[in-house]
Amino acid sequence: MKRNLFAFLLMLFAITSLFGSIAYGNEASQTAHIQYNLAYPGILPDNPLYKLKQLRDKITNFLISDPKKKVEFYLLQADKGILATAMLIDKENIALAEQTALKAEHNMTLLNNEFPKMPKKPDNSLFEKLKTASLKHQEVLNSLIERVSKDKQKTFVTVLDFSKRNLQTLEKYAKKTPLRWNMLDNP
Repeated sequence: MKRNLFAFLLMLFAITSLFGSIAYGNEASQTAHIQYNLAYPGILPDNPLYKLKQLRDKITNFLISDPKKKVEFYLLQADKGILATAMLIDKENIALAEQTALKAEHNMTLLNNEFPKMPKKPDNSLFEKLKTASLKHQEVLNSLIERVSKDKQKTFVTVLDFSKRNLQTLEKYAKKTPLRWNMLDNP
């Protein structure tokens, strides 16, 4: 009796493992996911203490003078904003999610504006990190567009378009050679 029960459980486990891996394999081949972790936003914009967080972030931004560190700060803010947008949509606070998405992508625009201030071209690893982050933002925005009703999609589509433009600008900076880095302020 115990032997039959053990054999049955073993066979059940093997079958579920087999079908689970087949189903997972099909899912992975249909959609390519960007491997990048967004920073946890902490306090969301619908929290009364959010104004204090904004004040702290503005002071921090003011105190950063190194353009490379400012790029990293803006990336952190953009990551937090994109994840906060998704969390607000989960809470069905679409209007605030729209504002948050616009602000998050604006941080990516500000990030691009820091490159002309750098005396020399940053490492390619920074550009790769920024490209990956931008692609992750676009992946999240695409999923958010699918999750909201048609009449609420316009802002998220606009933010997605901004994200694509920011990525193009970033790629232009990445292609500049170190010798040409300071010749033009614009890519």
